[in-house]
Amino acid sequence: MGTGWNVLWIMTDQHRADCLGFMGHAAVQTPNLDRIASEGIVFEKAFCQSPVCMASRAALFTGRYPATVRVRGMGVLPPWETTFPEMLKRHGYRTGAFGKVHLTPEQYVHDQLRSEVPILDWQRFVEPAQLMPIAEDPCKKDYGFDVHVGCNDICQGNFREWLRHRAPEMLQEKPSIPFDGGPSDLYVSRYPSPYHPSTYIASQAADFIRSQEAGRPWLTFCSFVAPHHPFEAPADQIARYPLDGVPLPEHKGGVQEAFIPAPVSAAIGEASRFPSTVQRRIVQHYLAAISLIDDGVSLLLDALRERNCLDNTLIVFVADHGEFLGNHGLLRKPSLHYDETLRVPLMLRVPGLAPSRVGELVELVDLYPTLLSLLGIQVNAGVQGTDWSNQLRDGTAFGRDDIYADMFDLEPMVFGRRRGPYAACQTVRTAEWKLSIYPTAGKEFGQLFDLRNDPQESRNRYHDRDCASAREELLWLLSSRCHKQADPLPLVLTQY
Repeated sequence: MGTGWNVLWIMTDQHRADCLGFMGHAAVQTPNLDRIASEGIVFEKAFCQSPVCMASRAALFTGRYPATVRVRGMGVLPPWETTFPEMLKRHGYRTGAFGKVHLTPEQYVHDQLRSEVPILDWQRFVEPAQLMPIAEDPCKKDYGFDVHVGCNDICQGNFREWLRHRAPEMLQEKPSIPFDGGPSDLYVSRYPSPYHPSTYIASQAADFIRSQEAGRPWLTFCSFVAPHHPFEAPADQIARYPLDGVPLPEHKGGVQEAFIPAPVSAAIGEASRFPSTVQRRIVQHYLAAISLIDDGVSLLLDALRERNCLDNTLIVFVADHGEFLGNHGLLRKPSLHYDETLRVPLMLRVPGLAPSRVGELVELVDLYPTLLSLLGIQVNAGVQGTDWSNQLRDGTAFGRDDIYADMFDLEPMVFGRRRGPYAACQTVRTAEWKLSIYPTAGKEFGQLFDLRNDPQESRNRYHDRDCASAREELLWLLSSRCHKQADPLPLVLTQY
């Protein structure tokens, strides 16, 4: 028998771990998330398995590494993989997804399938992606979600339909105008907070919570598109952050073009080329987008209180990956695996468990088995993450010795073309060292940081002879991790 707890899974996209009040940011305003964190378990050193959306989400939803589930950077999550909503649905849960799920390619949906609404039906992608079809299974339909109200970066048809009934005049407004002297994706949103996609996503998820029948557990997956670039937010949210009070990015160094292959090297120094007022405005808009998300979280908490189920609901808050936001002179998420893009916010509010903070290393693949065990559901075979549920219940120390993250080259692509500063990159990180290599670019490219003496990752020691033994040890560790992460399925029954 499971616990019968409900699950509210709140997710953000491209959200740095340090851009939250409960993670120590001095300027950001996140009172609702801070309140949840004060009652929950905060993981201070949680790391994603890939700093791009689809691979990270595939790992989160399955507890298996991106290479194992064959989502190498981007791609369709194969239908034979077992997902978290599928597992809950098999145990009697009513499941709903609101916002950005991103287990299927949105640009392909928009441009090839001609849909303004996100599509989760894996059968629509079987032939073009060369997926092996599986037998019909109602628990695998839409990856386990009974209800799917999608809204992502490109396919916003559901949002526009909602807006058409509330403020149709906003659909006719001219496109947003970027700031002079800044990047093309820095602008003020055309939508004020009550009519912004972030508010839409939160309100739809809150309505789902209110509509659930008593006595049956539910999963509500509320996944915001923000604060993913473009760097936009409503004017009323931006006004909460006077520009002179917004911190400038930290130009930490550590990025030498000679050590970084093309096309990744094209990203070097982008943020540094803008004047300080533009750099500050990028941070301002990013923080404002986070505050709007926090306002949306208040809608979710209100719904829980109205249904009197706050104390019977396990709340998850996590992001898929981070954002440079000007640090190291970088923007967005090029294939440079600094902690700004690998480290993510992760927090659980578990009924009956006391608040605590976990300061050791954990991976996002660990979330899947840990959540299932906390819910009293047996973890399925093939899961590669570590179940920390017993340690959370006992209050004992736990954590990994090292974390692993990667990204694959995005070629060949059946549809579209590779764009942006991305290339295959593999990273292993311990408490004291971090190594990143570019396995398809050449052995001369890489980054090595002595985190004990250089926690800001400001001095690349990759070709430093004094660090040769450390690099050799980390290369062995990287090889070991890759070997151990081979798919454990099918299970080995006997030697002969």
